[in-house]
Amino acid sequence: MSDVQAHNNEYFNKKAEEYDSMPQALEITKRACDIIIKEYTAATSEDHVKNASVLDFGCGTGLVALRLAPDVKHVLGVDASEGMLQHLNHKLSTREEYAAVRGKVHTVQHLVTEDEPLPESETSKYLSSSADNEGGFDLVVSNYVMHHIEDVQGVINTMARKLVKKDGWLIIIDLEGGHQHHHGDHGDHHNHQKNQEQQGQHHHHHHHHHQHHHQHGEKKEECHKAQDNHTAFVDENGKPLECVAHKNGFTLEGFAEIFKNAGLVDVSVTHAYGINMQRHGKEAWADAFMAKGRRA
Repeated sequence: MSDVQAHNNEYFNKKAEEYDSMPQALEITKRACDIIIKEYTAATSEDHVKNASVLDFGCGTGLVALRLAPDVKHVLGVDASEGMLQHLNHKLSTREEYAAVRGKVHTVQHLVTEDEPLPESETSKYLSSSADNEGGFDLVVSNYVMHHIEDVQGVINTMARKLVKKDGWLIIIDLEGGHQHHHGDHGDHHNHQKNQEQQGQHHHHHHHHHQHHHQHGEKKEECHKAQDNHTAFVDENGKPLECVAHKNGFTLEGFAEIFKNAGLVDVSVTHAYGINMQRHGKEAWADAFMAKGRRA
């Protein structure tokens, strides 16, 4: 396990109990789930949605999984954080509001890798092909997780090639634009998009620079450059969190290239929404993108 992954686990194990009370977490979850259902329905059909098997990558406390569950057939939540999953399962088993989906949501603690995309028992259940079932998930989703991942291309490759079934879809929602800014630093969203387009080539290169260093075992401090003022990724003392690998976010063009490199087709990467995030009494604006692609 890498240093960044270890910091991820430590941080989210500590934050599990309070994570659901963060207003921005609830807001971005609602928006993400609305987008996921809308986009998957548009790409397939309402019948596909109702009968879909879904994998929620980096499911955390289940905010996405539990909201998606009523609309689909089954959700498997996968996360490396034991604390997050314990909180999810506690909610699922004790809260009456989730009684109707208890048989539809399951979880597994696992670090997804190319060699072991799922543990052996889940591989046999979900990924093995049979006469009446093609292995894999109809839909794989991930919300605000990719900026925590060191080797984004490698993880997307694994999801696209080993977790999504043939003709299935991968939908990712994460931080857009290569940078965030304090609320009010720019004008309207159109001006912000123009700035993104002008800076897109630079940030695309910077993003892959992160991957290059992490893959070769360089110091994780590389990912902290130019992020000192990002209020969304600092602790209560203003110190940058070590559990975020890509604090600059991603460009639309750069993430589209990642999807295409993974072999996905019908790729679409678009602006999803903007949100004013509050952390430690400070405000910062963040833009989110939606990326979707189909396994041919």
